[in-house]
Amino acid sequence: MKRRAAMFLLLAAGLLPPYGCDSKTDTVTQGREAVKEVVTQPFNARDAAKESLKQSEDKTKAALEEVDKQLK
Repeated sequence: MKRRAAMFLLLAAGLLPPYGCDSKTDTVTQGREAVKEVVTQPFNARDAAKESLKQSEDKTKAALEEVDKQLK
């Protein structure tokens, strides 16, 4: 009986470490994704601000052209 228990413990101990390594890899991958998201947020905000400014400039330009047409 003791021999079976010892064999079971050895097998269990041999099978557990690979699962632990996978979870560590998943944690590292999740951490990298989180860092990537935090780092790219300012660039995404800048791009959105540039696009908004361009749209605002286009609207202003169209409004000025409309005023010019009405004055002529």
